[in-house]
Formats: sequence, structure tokens, C-alpha cells
Amino acid sequence: MSEEINKAEATEKPESTGTENENTPEKTAERVMKSLEEIRLKSKESLEAMREGKGRLKLEKPITAGDNEITELAYDFNDLTGVEYTMAMDSDMNARETFKITYRQSLALFAAAAAKHTKALDSRDIIEKIGMTDAVEGVQLATSFFVASTRAGRLRISKWSSK
Repeated sequence: MSEEINKAEATEKPESTGTENENTPEKTAERVMKSLEEIRLKSKESLEAMREGKGRLKLEKPITAGDNEITELAYDFNDLTGVEYTMAMDSDMNARETFKITYRQSLALFAAAAAKHTKALDSRDIIEKIGMTDAVEGVQLATSFFVASTRAGRLRISKWSSK
């Protein structure tokens, strides 16, 4: 009788696939280390893009422009002219601080930088169509660039002398 029960149990169990040991602590640690390395590399790339003021923002929510679906925005703050910069800064009439940048100004600055590298969209399209989480990233990129540029600019200023 017990022999018949053992045969019945054996037929109910799946055959060994050789994958039972894939969830060993070593395999789990290996997967975690691989994931952490990928995150580290992406973070390093992101920091370099922020430092240089140019890169690509992969959109969480694509922007539609006519029949095109834009899934990422290339941007380069260094390509902006003085007029484009001042127009972005003047986009927020309520801004009072001269050494701070508002969210509206940051979004306008990011949109201007991205529009220069996105043929299907202008800066107004980007401002009006960008998703909230993507706008947060754009604002952070522009704010970081603004602060870094302000600091770097101060180092290039020197006292003029007629001597």
C-alpha cells in the first residue's frame, strides 16, 4: 500500500529540471551584484550628462507630435544663446530671486535646450506636452546646469585693470 502511495506521489511531482539550485544564496548575490553594477554605471553616465549639460532624457510618457511619438529628448544647454536663456528666465514673471531659478524657469530652460535637438517639437510643445515625472527630471537637469554654470562663471570673472 505504501508503495502505491509513493508511486502516486512521484507521478504528481514534476521532473527535475536542474534549475532547483538557481535560487541559491550565491546565485541571488550574483544577480544583486549585477543589478547594482548596472545601476552604478547608469548613475555615473547620468552624473556625467548633468555635469556636461547635455545628454538624453528617456521619456516615461512619450510626447506625440503629429504622427510621431517622441520617446526621448536630446538636450544641450551649452547650445542655448543668450536670448534663449533670457527668454526662459523671463518666462516666470513672479520670479524675484536673481540667484535662484524657479521650476517654471527651469522647465522653460530645459524645453529650449531640448527643442534645439528635437526637430518635431518646439519649446512650447515640450512645455505643454511633457509628462509630470519627465518634467521633474527636466527641471532637475536645468536647475543643476544653472547652479553649476553660475559657479563656473564666477571663476571666470576677474577685476579689470587699465594697467
